[in-house]
Amino acid sequence: MKVIAVLCTAVLSCVSALATAQTVVPLEMWNRSIPALHASVNGHTGFFLFDTGGGISVIDKQIAQASGCTPWGQVTGFRMTGERLDFQRCDNVTFDIGGVHANVPIAGLFDIDKLTKGSPHVDGSLALDIFAGKAVTLDVGARTLTIETPASLARRIRVATEIPVSIVRCSGGAGLGFDVGVPTPRGMAWMELDSGMDGPFVIADHVAPLFGLQPDLKTPQPVNFTLGKNVPLKGTAITTKLIMDGNIGKEFFSKWAVTFDLKRNRVWVAPTSARDEAIR
Repeated sequence: MKVIAVLCTAVLSCVSALATAQTVVPLEMWNRSIPALHASVNGHTGFFLFDTGGGISVIDKQIAQASGCTPWGQVTGFRMTGERLDFQRCDNVTFDIGGVHANVPIAGLFDIDKLTKGSPHVDGSLALDIFAGKAVTLDVGARTLTIETPASLARRIRVATEIPVSIVRCSGGAGLGFDVGVPTPRGMAWMELDSGMDGPFVIADHVAPLFGLQPDLKTPQPVNFTLGKNVPLKGTAITTKLIMDGNIGKEFFSKWAVTFDLKRNRVWVAPTSARDEAIR
């Protein structure tokens, strides 16, 4: 189940005020499948999903009220199926993540519980926009999110493989994410890297035959493909109508640690440091 994500369409330069020391933040697995962490918003603690495909960070009404936000205006985004989402905004929201402060120029106000009925409550969902200008490594297998320093980033990428990516901005430029290049016989497909997707790969009907898949089949089909030239992925995929080429979620993040350089717009992957650990 994908909780929330928006298709990125515009560009806005924004800077996160983050500390310089390397910080390792422990993760929990919300609903046994999506990485989540504890953070505070303007000094008020909450529990948030960490969704690399979310585009824009969002908080719920209770956290917004407690943190002194007066919602206004409108943010508009689109889920990968084309569903439009409209919600209000809070400006200049400061998140504290493991003692590291990040200021987000625009955060969305969104009731995630409407999309997660019957699941444990969360106070919002954090996306890559909170780390604009910095580098972070998400290792779901090891249950860690590392905010890198220049030195730790250099060490990290020496043993990682760079993959081709396209930076994407959404919600009027407030959001931030990456699509990864997936070679096909007809050219490069671009698929969203999405830690908020807890199911199989999702491949768009318009490219499904290039992966040997039957279009519009909600039953998972076996699939093999690569990220870039040499990062193999094997698993199952469903096919459906999308406004992107595909979505890469749990079956990828459970096996690979992903380093996002949000200053130079580059991404590296390496086997998770806990590759053989079962995803609880």
